[in-house]
Amino acid sequence: MSFFSGVFNTTTNPAELNVRSFAGTMLRLFPNGSFPLWGLLSQQPKSTAKSSTHGYFSKTLQFAATTSNGINLAAVTNYVVAASAGLTPGMVLYNPRSRENMRITAIVDGTHITVARAFGRVAASDSVAGDPLIVIGGAFEEGSARPTPRGMTTVYVPNFTQIFRNAWAVTDTARASLTEQGFGNVQENRKDCSILHSVDCESAIFFGQPLAPATGVTGPLHATQGIYDAIDQYAPANTNAAGGTTTFAQLVALVEPAFLYSTDQGNTKERIAFVGATANKVLNDIGHLYGQIMISQSETSFGMQFTKFKFYKGSINIVEHPLFNTNAALSKLMVVLELAAIKLAFMNGRDTKSEEFGGDGKNNAGGADSVGGSLTSEFAVEYINPFSGCVIENLTAAAA
Repeated sequence: MSFFSGVFNTTTNPAELNVRSFAGTMLRLFPNGSFPLWGLLSQQPKSTAKSSTHGYFSKTLQFAATTSNGINLAAVTNYVVAASAGLTPGMVLYNPRSRENMRITAIVDGTHITVARAFGRVAASDSVAGDPLIVIGGAFEEGSARPTPRGMTTVYVPNFTQIFRNAWAVTDTARASLTEQGFGNVQENRKDCSILHSVDCESAIFFGQPLAPATGVTGPLHATQGIYDAIDQYAPANTNAAGGTTTFAQLVALVEPAFLYSTDQGNTKERIAFVGATANKVLNDIGHLYGQIMISQSETSFGMQFTKFKFYKGSINIVEHPLFNTNAALSKLMVVLELAAIKLAFMNGRDTKSEEFGGDGKNNAGGADSVGGSLTSEFAVEYINPFSGCVIENLTAAAA
C-alpha cells in the first residue's frame, strides 16, 4: 500500500480496476467461449461510426514489377514488357534469372519501355518470355529534374452499421425465487442474454454481407460486411479450396497469400486462424505427418487456448471456433486474419448499451409483472486490408 499526492487521475488505479467494455468483459469471463474474435477485437483500437452509412478508405502497397513479354535480345533498348503501368523513368529493373540491371529512360506505351542495358556490373543478356523484372529503386543524375510523381490509389470501401439486439425477461415471481444452487434466475438470464448477444455479433463479423439502408417495419434496416465477404470481394485470389487431401506443401501454398501484405509493419510475421473441428484435425494430422511430436510436463496456465503453426513466412495461431462447427461445410473452414487490419466502428453511445425494466420501482414495461432488459450494439466492421487475410475452404483430410 502507498500514498499519492496531487490530483487523482486514471493512472492512479491499477488497470484491472477500470471498467472494461462489454466485449472485453466477455473475453475475460469466457476466454475460450463461442465468440473469440469479438473478445479479441475489444482489445484493439476502436473506430467511431458517424452515421449508419459507414464506408472507409483503404490503401494497399504493391511493389512495382512487370515481366518480359517475349524475347528481348541483349542489344535491345526498346524493351517489350507485359505492362508498363506503375513504372516511371529513373527506375532500375532487376532480372533475377540473368541478374542484369536495367534503368528505365522512357515509357513509350502500355507495353514498351526504353531502357539502358547492363546498368551495373553484370553484362546484358537475352531475356526470355516471362522473365520477372523487379523494381529495385531509382537512380538519377546529379542536377536531375523532378521525377514523375507516384502515389497509391485510395479505395473507398462502402459499408454500413448493423444493429444487434437481444433481450431477457423473467416474471417477478421467478426473480424472487432462488435455484437450488443459490443463484438467481435474473443473473442466469442476464448471462444467457450476454452470451447470445456476443455470438450474434461474432457471427456477423465473420459472415455478414453489406446491406444499404432499406425500409423496414419500424425504420431503416441495414447490415455490415463481414470478413469472409470482404476477402471474397476485394481479395478474391485469397479465397481457395483445399483438395480432397492436403499435404504440408499444399497447406503452405494456401496460407501464403495472407502474408503478402501487412497492416502492422511492426509485426508482419504473425496471423491468427479460426478453424472448424475438421480443419483443426487436418492441421493436427499434418503436424503429426510432417512435424515432430513432443510430450512435456504440464503447467498451470490461463487464458485463450491455441495451437501455433510455423513455416517460412511466419507463424499462425490456430483457434477452433465453435461457430464453425454448426455444420459440415463450416467445419472444414479456415479463416486466416491479421488482427491489426480489423476494427469495429461503433455508433456513439451504442457500444453495447444495456437497458432494464421492472423491479426496484423501475419502468415495468407497461405494467407487466416481470423484470427484464436488453442489450443493443450498433457497429460496422472496418476491414482495411483484406489482402492480409485468406479463406481456405474444404480442408477435409491430411495426405502423407
